[in-house]
Amino acid sequence: MTQTETNTQDQEELRLLRDSVQTLFDRAGGSGRTRKLRDADTGFSKEMIGELAEAGVFGVAVPEENGGLGMGLAAAGVIAEEAGRVLAPEPVVATIGLVTGLLRRLCPDHRLLEMVIAGETVLATAWQERGPTGVAASRSCRYADGKLTGAKAWVGGAVEADGFLVVAEGGDGTVLAYVEAGAAGLSVDGRQQADGSALGELSFSGAAAGCLAEGPDVEAALAGAVNDATALAAAELVGLSGRAFEIVLDYVKTREQFDKPIGAFQVIQHRAVDLHVMQEVAEAGVREALSVMDDTAVDPQMHARQASRAKARAGAAAKKITREAIQLHGAVGYTDEFDIGLYLNRALVLSAWLGDDAYHRRLWLDAREAEEAAG
Repeated sequence: MTQTETNTQDQEELRLLRDSVQTLFDRAGGSGRTRKLRDADTGFSKEMIGELAEAGVFGVAVPEENGGLGMGLAAAGVIAEEAGRVLAPEPVVATIGLVTGLLRRLCPDHRLLEMVIAGETVLATAWQERGPTGVAASRSCRYADGKLTGAKAWVGGAVEADGFLVVAEGGDGTVLAYVEAGAAGLSVDGRQQADGSALGELSFSGAAAGCLAEGPDVEAALAGAVNDATALAAAELVGLSGRAFEIVLDYVKTREQFDKPIGAFQVIQHRAVDLHVMQEVAEAGVREALSVMDDTAVDPQMHARQASRAKARAGAAAKKITREAIQLHGAVGYTDEFDIGLYLNRALVLSAWLGDDAYHRRLWLDAREAEEAAG
C-alpha cells in the first residue's frame, strides 16, 4: 500500500469515528442534555459513560495489546472535538489524556486500565498542589506505608469520581498512587465552575492507597499525559468554537433589523469572516499538532511544544469566537435561555484548564529559545 493510500485510509477511519461519536452525542440529547444535567446538579451521566465506553472512546489511544483501539491521539482529537461541539459534561479528555495516559505508560497490565476503558469506573487525576503564588513548585503530598498525607488542588471531576490517581512523593521518588473515593482519611471539597462542572480540593490524612508505580518513570509519564491532555483540550476547544460559530452564523442570517437580516450588513459580514479564518487556523493547527504527537520517533520536547502551540491557538480562538458570538446576539446573548452563553462559559473554563493561551505561548517561546541556544 502506498503512503497516499495509507493516508486516505486513515482519513476514512477518522471520518467514520467522527460520524459514530457524533451520532452517539446527538442521540443522547446534544447540548440540551448538558443544560439539563447542569440544572439538576448531577455532574455527568454514568449511563453516557457506559455508552461512550462501549463505543471504545476511552481506549482509543490505548494500544490494542492493552485492551484499547490503538488509534492514537489524532483519533482521540476527533472524539474531543465532538465532545466540545455538544458541551459534553463527561470527562472525556481528562480520562483519555490524563487517566489512561498515565496508566498505559506506567502500568498497562493493571486492572484499573481495563475498568476505565470499559466504563466500569471513572477516575480523576490529582497532581497539582497550591503554593504561595499559585501552583506549588514542589510536592508536599507524601506516600508512605500504603498511606497518603497532604493535599491536592484543582482536581477536575473530583466530586463524581469513583477513585483518584494521585501523584505524591515517596521514599524512592515520585509515586503514582490509587485511592478510592470513599476511603477513610480522604476528604473532598468540591465547588462548581462557571460552566457547571465541578473542581475539587483533596485532603489526605493517612488515607489508604495503593502504589501503582514509583520512580523517575512517573515524572516522565506525568509530563507525557499532561501534554496529551493539553492537546486534546485544544481539540475540544476547536469543536466548541466551531459549533459556536455555526450558531451565531444561523442567528445573523435570521435576525432582522431595518427589514433585512443583520448578516446582510457589511460590518457583520467582516466580523463573521474574521471569526471563520480564526476557526480554520486553530482547527488546522490542532490537528497537525496531534498528528505530530502520534509520531513516537519525535522527541518528547517536541510533543510539549506542539501541545502548547495547539492550546495557545485553540484557547485564543475559542474565547474570541464565543465572546464575539455573544456580542452578535445582542442583549439576548447574555440570557441563560440561549445556548451561546453555555459555549462562552465552557470556553472560559476549558481555555484556562492546564494553562491559558498566554501561558502556553510563553512555554513555546521559552522552548524555542532554549533549542536555538543549544545550537
